[in-house]
Amino acid sequence: MRKLVVFVMLMACVISVQAQWKVTPEAGMNVTKYKGDVAKVGFKAGAAVSYTFGSGWFSLQSGLYYVQRGKGLSSYSEVYGTSESPYGGRINTSISLYPVSRDYLNLWGYGGGYGGTGLYYNTYGIKDFDAEGIRHRSQKEHRGYIQLPILARFNWQVTKDVRLHLAAGPYLAVGVGGETNYEESDYPLEGKLPYNKTLSWNPFDPAQGYVEAPRFDWGLTVEAGIEVKRVTFKVGYDLGLGKQYKRSAYGMGLNYHTASFTLGYTF
Repeated sequence: MRKLVVFVMLMACVISVQAQWKVTPEAGMNVTKYKGDVAKVGFKAGAAVSYTFGSGWFSLQSGLYYVQRGKGLSSYSEVYGTSESPYGGRINTSISLYPVSRDYLNLWGYGGGYGGTGLYYNTYGIKDFDAEGIRHRSQKEHRGYIQLPILARFNWQVTKDVRLHLAAGPYLAVGVGGETNYEESDYPLEGKLPYNKTLSWNPFDPAQGYVEAPRFDWGLTVEAGIEVKRVTFKVGYDLGLGKQYKRSAYGMGLNYHTASFTLGYTF
């Protein structure tokens, strides 16, 4: 009889421990905004795993997710040609078609690369500009990551079937794939035929010959959620601290924001 009582007590402890663990598969969408780029809609899917201590108000939460982040379509046009050099002779010159404001239409971005430099000059400072053509460039990008959050979670039992939670902590991520799409159209004013070229490459591939994105990424995340019986709705917000590109002018710092919205079911 004593052995039976001990066995029942041990089984009760095991069941009690198991009841502290929860697994929540979930999926949804996100929106990412990188510094200096257009926002991009992506998706997020994976599963959260949490362990709840004691009375249930505090948990540790982790999990594994596939997260898609990216940069929306950005484009610009320029008039290119040559102008008189301050040091003699002529130099290649391009005037980006970006007016600073409607009140100063004579000011244009001058000599900037893709995406602009944020510097503007008065076009009257260009001497003897000889236009040769008009060029249009556009680019967009998406990156896929496997992401591991490590969160401290606080829980509130609102009613018998409704629970709220708030979680925060760091996350680590590894880039597993993606695609950058670049398009360029050129319309010479005379002497040459117009052309259009389209290129695509994996932003994590060091052999692609373009600017390479680091595979390792990290940051901070905040999550709020509501659970009705077993159905969970979560809103997450990631603050990306990893570099955009390996040789980017932006080093470690707040380089992107991602807001996510997911729906899950808790087991």
